[in-house]
This record gives sequence, C-alpha cells and structure tokens, in this order.
Amino acid sequence: MTTQNPIEVARETLKQLSLRKLLPTPENFERVYHELTQTPIERDNKLGTQLLRALETIPAESPQTKTLLLRIKQATDESRWELLPQLAIDFLKLALSQTNLSQPWGSLIQNLIRSWDLRLPDLPQHHKQAALERVLINFGNQPEELNLKLSALVRNWSAPASQRDPIEVLDAGDALTDSPAQSTSQPASNSNSWPLWQRTLAFALKHGLEPRLISMPEMCESLEALIRELDQVSDDASLNIYMPKLRSFMLKLELQTQQEGRLVSGLTNLLRLLLDNVAEINRSDDYLVGQVHSLQEVLSHQPLSMQQVYQLETSLKEVIRKQGMLKSTLDEATSSLRTLLDHFISRLAQMTDSTDDFHSKISKHSEKLKNTSNVEELGSVVAALMEDTSLMQLDLTRSRDELLSAREQVEAAEQRITELESALEAASAKVKEDQLTGAYNRRGLAEHFQREISRAERTNSDLSVALIDVDNFKQLNDRYGHLTGDDALKYLVDVMKHNMRPADIVARFGGEEFVLLMPDTPVDEAIDTVQRLQRELTRTFFMANNDRLVITFSAGIAKWHLGEQDIEVIERADQAMYQAKISGKNRVISAEPDRMI
Repeated sequence: MTTQNPIEVARETLKQLSLRKLLPTPENFERVYHELTQTPIERDNKLGTQLLRALETIPAESPQTKTLLLRIKQATDESRWELLPQLAIDFLKLALSQTNLSQPWGSLIQNLIRSWDLRLPDLPQHHKQAALERVLINFGNQPEELNLKLSALVRNWSAPASQRDPIEVLDAGDALTDSPAQSTSQPASNSNSWPLWQRTLAFALKHGLEPRLISMPEMCESLEALIRELDQVSDDASLNIYMPKLRSFMLKLELQTQQEGRLVSGLTNLLRLLLDNVAEINRSDDYLVGQVHSLQEVLSHQPLSMQQVYQLETSLKEVIRKQGMLKSTLDEATSSLRTLLDHFISRLAQMTDSTDDFHSKISKHSEKLKNTSNVEELGSVVAALMEDTSLMQLDLTRSRDELLSAREQVEAAEQRITELESALEAASAKVKEDQLTGAYNRRGLAEHFQREISRAERTNSDLSVALIDVDNFKQLNDRYGHLTGDDALKYLVDVMKHNMRPADIVARFGGEEFVLLMPDTPVDEAIDTVQRLQRELTRTFFMANNDRLVITFSAGIAKWHLGEQDIEVIERADQAMYQAKISGKNRVISAEPDRMI
C-alpha cells in the first residue's frame, strides 16, 4: 500500500478483514494494520520474558530439559503465550527430578553396561545378576531411589576387591533378619504406615513364598497362619511377638531348602556313578559312550542350569533318532550278510555231497572197466561215465556261478555295513559339536585338548591356546535381536575355519567365547594368527537388517607348560583376554611374561 494516511490504512484494514473473513478483534486488526503499513508489531509480554529468564537460571543438563528450554524460547520469540504454562510446568518437573538424581540416566546406564561387561575373577556374573535383580525388584517403581541404588551398585562393582561391599542392596528379605527394634523403627515413626507394611509383607509372603511350597503342605499351612496373624500386627508390641514366629518359619524353610539341596546333590551323585558304570561296561560301544560323556559333562557344571539340560536333551534326541534309523538299517544289512553266508555254507555242503557222490560213481565205473572184457559192455560203461562227468561239470559250473554271485552280494553287504558304521559314528560325533555354530563344544574341546597335550608331552612341541570374546555382543543382541546375534557367531566361526590350519581346533567355550587350539605353534605365531583373523574380519562386513557391521573380538593367548591341565591354560588365557577388554577391545594380549603386548 502506497499511502501512509492512518485513516486510509484503517479503512483498508477493515476491507481486508472482511475479505479474509476474519473477526474484527483488536489482535486481528493490529496484525493486518501493521501488515499493510509494513511495520513490525512490537509486543512485549513482561511476564513471559521474566518467566523465561527465571527458567534459564535452572541447570538444564539432560537433553530433555535442554529441548524443553529451547521450545520455551521459541514460543516466547513467536509470542505463543498460550503454550508457555504447560511447557514451564513440564520443564520444572523434569528439572526437579534431575536435580534429585545422583547422576543422569544416560550416563548411569552407560556406566552400568560397561561395569556389567567387565569380567572380574572375584565377582562372578551371577552375583552381579542377583544384585541387579534385587535393585530392580525393590526400587523399580521409585525412579529417584532406583537411580541412587544403581549408582551405588556401579561404584561397588568398579571398586577394588578389598574395598568392595559384599552386600550391594538391603532389600525387604534382608530386613527380616534384623532385630525387632530395627524392624520397628521405621513404622514407629509413622503409625499410618502400618497398613501399608502389612499389605506389602502379606503380598510378599503370599505370592513370593507360597508358590514355592506346593510340595510342602505343612509349610503351606504355617505360612497361611502367619499371613492371617499379620492382620493383628498394629503396634511395636505385637510386632515384637510376630517377628520371632516369622524368623522361626524362615529357619524351617531354610532347613527344608537345604534338605532338598542335599537330595538333589545325592541323586546327582547316584546318576554320575550309574553313568560311570555304564561307560565302563560298554567301553566298546562308542555311540553309547559318547552320550554318557555328554551327560557327565552337563552334570559337572555347577550350578546346573535348565538351559544346559534342555540343550543337551534336544541334541541327544536328534542323535538318538539318527542312530536309531542307522542302526535299523545296519541290522538289516547284517541280517542280509548272515543269510548270504548261510547260503554260501549250505552250497558248499551240497558241493561236498555232490563230489562224494561223483567219486563213488567213478569208483564203480572203474571197477566195471577192470572186470569187463566185452566191447559192448565196455561202451556202455564209458557212456555212463561220460554222462556222470557231464552232470558233475554242469553242477560245478552252476555252483561256481552261485558262489561268485554270493561273493559279490557279500562284498556289497560289507561295503554297506562299513558306510552305515561311518554314518553312525558321524551321528555320534554330533554330540561333540555346538549345534549353532558347528564348532566343537566343551566335550569336543576337552577330548582334543587332552590329545594335543599328550602329543606335546611326547614330542616336546609347542601348544598355544587363544580365548576370544566377541566385542559388544550384548549390544548387538539388544539392538538387532538374538537371531542376528546367532548369525554373527556363525559368521565368526566360518571366518576362523577358512583362515586357520586344518590341524587347528575351534571350539565354543560358552556364549560369545571361543577357544582356539594351535598345535606346533609358538606364542609369537599364535599372536600373528589371531591378529590375522582380526584383520580378516575388518575387511568384510556382517549384514544385520541391511546395516553393515564390523565384528571384532578381544583375545588372550597362553602357552601350555609341562604339567598344566587344560583348564589352567584356559584360565590364564581368560585373564589375558580380560586385560585386552579393559585396554580398549579388539586387541590381543599374551599371558606369557616374556611376550606381553
């Protein structure tokens, strides 16, 4: 608009409001008026500006709080004041929750994963798992307290063994062993919390213990009585009476649990003795001995896990099925061979009888020839002799053909039996293989390790062992799923088999850990071999859901020394592998003091 006459501008503003079908509100009039005059709207909301300055004084360390503060600034710049109240409330809630945390959630989870992945000889993984589960169960619904407990747990795991607290978390179960005075100190401070504590303890007893006592009716009755009596606990005096009863019940339960543990241990020992006896009696049956060794290997792992039992059960079912099919065919082939041999022997007997009969006839003809002087009688004797000789020749020819055919059938049956025995041995050997990767399992590793140790002792040769662990395997499983993780392990084993010597042994030691046995290999050569495997892995990509990934591993190398057992060498390699992990991963560390990397 060319004119700057306020009256003309106001008239044109009203026309524009009508044309645009806008309500004639002061805000719309002001906006269109300044649009026509091409002048900026100067609107200052002092309350919004002061609110923004006040919020900026609050520390915003997390990405969520920074994002909210940025949205508040944007709403202020755009004069969208209607959005400010809710944004300010959300910002304050988040900032307040962050100020009560011992450390931000992102950093805490990262530190927790790093501490979980660290392998500490004096802190087994199942201890970490038990401590983490107690924290999550007891404080899962309390974010601030959960943050505090997880931070303490991470600090405890990272501390030296001498400074580590053996009890990471004090949960409700631990409180039951405290004195009555300690147990009643918290409820006494607030009488209104008694019903809450009653319901919590009753819920824990009902749903935490009762399902485990189905096989113990007497203990179930005692537990029900304790739960009913809990309703009467409403002050310190009644609690002091109730706590000894609860403690007595817990002691009985502990004794019962120990009794069941001894029962399981006794049955396990009986089963182990039975398996030893079966293996001793059937030492010549390689198929049965292989299955017995698999059961013995599972029983040797303490504590026994159901996953190991289920895995062995699946493997044995498949092997037994294949062995059954092969043995049935082998029995048929053996029966056929036996029939052929019986026929062969019967035919030999018939040939012997025919030969005896022929000799008898020849003797008679010979006597007639000696005693005859008539030419006509002599001709008849000769004709009879020729006829008997022809019959004998035909019989011998037929017998020869039958024997040759029988020999061919016997050779074919023997070849078939040899093939079936080889297939049966191959099926039994599957017990020594890891079903997922095709590498040897613990049993196969133990057999090959003992064989190589014996050979190294006999020939005074080198034997090097490498323990490798896939880097960041848990993150791979969590992001892409366990099927992708399984494919990654198969990919790793395939690369190792194609880049190692035929004499080298690849075995899955557990999870994402593998053991490499390298006979006639000094430590330096073993290190070069493992580093070559690492370089080979970096040359190719592993595809995971259309993502290109580079699989890396950390490795520890150990040399077998005279007198060492296989597990001792593996433990030294494991310690070296742990050093490789904490040194930055994708590294190779030697356990030998004269060859450290």
